[in-house]
Amino acid sequence: MLRNKIKLGDIVSLYFSENYQNIKLGIITDLKKDNFIVKWIWYDKLFFMDDEHEVFNDLNKQYLLAETQYDRNDLNTCLKLVSCGY
Repeated sequence: MLRNKIKLGDIVSLYFSENYQNIKLGIITDLKKDNFIVKWIWYDKLFFMDDEHEVFNDLNKQYLLAETQYDRNDLNTCLKLVSCGY
């Protein structure tokens, strides 16, 4: 992901591997000079074992769909822009 290309409202994915390309999808909800915040709106239920036990379902909803802050200068290579136009 190119740090200067991200905009408010862009959709991003958390990429894991060739088998699980998009394990989470989120929207950029806040932009600052040095960081930005992603509000996760979807996660791969199979990858995160949602159907294995009720406790996974509860924990996943609580932690996987939370907001996450990312530093623009130390961008995680696993984040990919999926918004149209890139």
